Amino acid sequence: MASPVGHMGHLGIRRESSFASGGAVDNWQPFTSESIDLTYNNVFSDRVRNTAEQVNGQQGNESVTGNILFPVSPQNPSQWWSCALGQTASPFSVQRDLSSMLLQIDRETAAVQVSGCMVGSMTLSSAQGGELSCSVDFEAAGLGSVAAGSPSFTADDAPYLHSEATFALNGTNDNSVTAFSVSLNNNLQTDLFGTDRKRITIPAGKLLVTGSFSKLFDDTIERNAFLNAQVRSFKATFVRQGASLVIFCPKIRYNSHPENISGQSVYIIETFNWTAFVDDPATESSIRISGDTIL
Repeated sequence: MASPVGHMGHLGIRRESSFASGGAVDNWQPFTSESIDLTYNNVFSDRVRNTAEQVNGQQGNESVTGNILFPVSPQNPSQWWSCALGQTASPFSVQRDLSSMLLQIDRETAAVQVSGCMVGSMTLSSAQGGELSCSVDFEAAGLGSVAAGSPSFTADDAPYLHSEATFALNGTNDNSVTAFSVSLNNNLQTDLFGTDRKRITIPAGKLLVTGSFSKLFDDTIERNAFLNAQVRSFKATFVRQGASLVIFCPKIRYNSHPENISGQSVYIIETFNWTAFVDDPATESSIRISGDTIL
């Protein structure tokens, strides 16, 4: 009986030395889902010919877009944070230029390899009863088929859980946070082809960091901070057996705070949406990610 067509849910990864330079995969990790789209821009020019149909056709250029969703664990490769923010040392904070990545999706007997992957947006989130996950949207230079590189890969650690997190709001620990999400958007410039069929570069624009958290309504501190337009801070720390991952936004402003009306027997959950910022780009960062991860 033939083997089923499918994949084992693992991803090869490499931080490229230069845009779309390729190389060998140097780390592996589990992933939850992936979506990669290769688009050919074919040019069909009108001609003076006795037909109502398209005639001939030339390939103009190609583009690759994709999304990877993966659980974040103590052994996750930190190339994600490095390439999303633009540096190689932890804690990772905002720098330019950004490095590209090479990704290899194993599918048991074959694999696809994507080069020149630039992180467009990255979202880290968790909620009560669940695990910490990361969703990455990227634009890439090219996609091709390669032989499977690690069909026997297995992960030897489990994702961080929301219950393992400690949250600090403006420096004070708060154990009433039921869910959070932090997103960064690099505002990639994705239409740079020149005379090449593939993208010659994908530079990043201005970084935008936004987020939200939901918490049980047990005091009015954050509500009052919102009403008074105060500057706050947000920090999420995940710890397990000596390993950690810290997501820290030193300065945030609340954008909105819906006033919820609930029944007599229902807990009130407050949600605060916010944007991170800096006053002095030379000395401050809108987001920092650090932890004991494997490079």
